[in-house]
Amino acid sequence: MRVLKRLQDKATTGAGKRLVLPEPRRVRFLIRGEGPVSAGAVTIECCPESTKAGKFWMELATIAVPADNGLAQYYTEEASGLFRARISRPVSNGTVTVTPLVSRGRPDRPDSTKVI
Repeated sequence: MRVLKRLQDKATTGAGKRLVLPEPRRVRFLIRGEGPVSAGAVTIECCPESTKAGKFWMELATIAVPADNGLAQYYTEEASGLFRARISRPVSNGTVTVTPLVSRGRPDRPDSTKVI
């Protein structure tokens, strides 16, 4: 698994950055609460494709932000498209960091997976 740039970095609100997966890959999201977090949640969302009307985000899971530097994880099966870790409930008394880990692609193809 490759560690990529963080989708949320010590954040308390917001949609964060997006993970672009042009080819199907397995993804593991690490959700780390920093500080004595008393509230907050992160919703992992996927946009399988853009439409003429714009992007349609599908909710995959909502994870409570763990307190005291705790760690939660969410795994996907092989999927492609856009992903994000949107803070769906503001984080109180701390912050959250969300880091994606992505399975490696085929060695005979260039890897265009990125965080934007």
